Amino acid sequence: MTDKAVSATTTIERAYRERRGGFLAWAKRHAPDEASAEDALQDAFIRAISNADALSVVEDVAGWIFSAMRNRLIDLWRRKDTQIRAGAVELPEETIEEIVADAGFNPHDALVREELEEALAVAVEALPKEQREVIQAQALDGTAFRELAEKTGVSIDTLMSRKRRALRKLAAALEYWMED
Repeated sequence: MTDKAVSATTTIERAYRERRGGFLAWAKRHAPDEASAEDALQDAFIRAISNADALSVVEDVAGWIFSAMRNRLIDLWRRKDTQIRAGAVELPEETIEEIVADAGFNPHDALVREELEEALAVAVEALPKEQREVIQAQALDGTAFRELAEKTGVSIDTLMSRKRRALRKLAAALEYWMED
């Protein structure tokens, strides 16, 4: 194994330790069952390790792993037997378009919004614990910095800094998602 491949393998292993929980949570929400979610995640990491040499030039290995897992789940859902086991009902395209139009939705906007929310949830879960806690408490729950500082014993400046760093990481993750 080359030095670059060893470095990529280390990065993959770190991504597994740090982001496995977030990846698995996302996969469980999108897989037909828990076993399929776990299999998709395992397949993604196995593919990453198998391609460590090629991944040595990838800047966002975790993003690559997420894409591989998502693609595996998409392939799984495309299989007819999986759809039937999950209780899917196939409607003609015209019927779907009619329902969507009657409801006043633009299907593309709804799909993009749903995927964006999912990508954001995965990105938040992948943040370091301290940053994730600040984002969840302050940005998502609406807790004021002063209240959060009193509750945690961490200074307001430190909390604001953690939020800034978290927002930068989330923005970078969403930029990657938009390019993908």
